[in-house]
Amino acid sequence: MLAYADEILDGHIALGPRAARTAALLARMALEDWLNDESAAWCSAGQKQPTTISKLVVLGRNKGADVGERARRVWHSLSRAVHHHAYELQPSPAEVRHLVGQVRELAVQSALTKSFR
Repeated sequence: MLAYADEILDGHIALGPRAARTAALLARMALEDWLNDESAAWCSAGQKQPTTISKLVVLGRNKGADVGERARRVWHSLSRAVHHHAYELQPSPAEVRHLVGQVRELAVQSALTKSFR
């Protein structure tokens, strides 16, 4: 999903004025997929899935406050970019590109941590 977000932001997939918001949605979906993977060990199968906010709280407890806070900030920023109000400016491609990079860094950092266990 992050590769598609990059393609949209680079203009390879033309979506017009909604491109940055669409890329933000893809990045948020990628972050939520990563968060689901990170929380799979403690989420009970067959039970109601915890909210994203709950997963972010537990992530901070399990992976460290810095990772949890960073993921929370990125998720909130992406959510704000996706849930646009008429009185707000569109998210800029540069802002969304930065957030896509943050999601990518969280996933890479997590993968590196898992490989050293």
